[in-house]
Amino acid sequence: MGKTKMEMKRIQNPSRRQVTFSKRKNGLLKKAFELSVLCDAEVALIIFSETGKICEFASHDDMATILEKYRIYTETDGNMESSSVQSVKIRESQLKALREKMNKLKKKERNMVGEDLDSLTMKELQRLENQLQIGIKRISDKKMKILVQSSKLLLQKVRALEEEKIELETKLRIRGYSFSSATNLNLGLSYSTMPSGLCDMNSNGDSFSVEIP
Repeated sequence: MGKTKMEMKRIQNPSRRQVTFSKRKNGLLKKAFELSVLCDAEVALIIFSETGKICEFASHDDMATILEKYRIYTETDGNMESSSVQSVKIRESQLKALREKMNKLKKKERNMVGEDLDSLTMKELQRLENQLQIGIKRISDKKMKILVQSSKLLLQKVRALEEEKIELETKLRIRGYSFSSATNLNLGLSYSTMPSGLCDMNSNGDSFSVEIP
């Protein structure tokens, strides 16, 4: 059987309505993309679902520029201006939007350090407090991670030094030196146990130098 033509009215069944929306939305987005590529057209598509979820597409991923161009077009009653004049107006509008966004970010930055809070409502203050608590937790977790990594590195260095100490003690035993194993890397060499010719006493008799062959 061939496809039956769907009557153009609201689908009553919620499940069927959602399935139809999903399928046709994807098809519409695909067509918008193909139109923008094949014809080098500026296309902006905005869809709000029944639940208020937004889905959008803009050629070259530049929705703001296309909407601003549309706004200028409608404000001039459809009178086409030169591309240079339109470009200037669009850039001016974008610059204004960026300045407003920058001011909002600066205000948010001041709020984050506890400044300029008078204009905030109780709900906004609660949201800010929650954000700060989340930020503090992330900082603490990162700090703890760095401390754990540093501890592991220090432990590896200690083990390497211990292995080096054991290796040096072994070499000294082989060569007939005596030492105290109770100290860490401070070897108390005994003059009486050294082979002749390996030590050289000074005139006072209280120190010596060792030459290891």
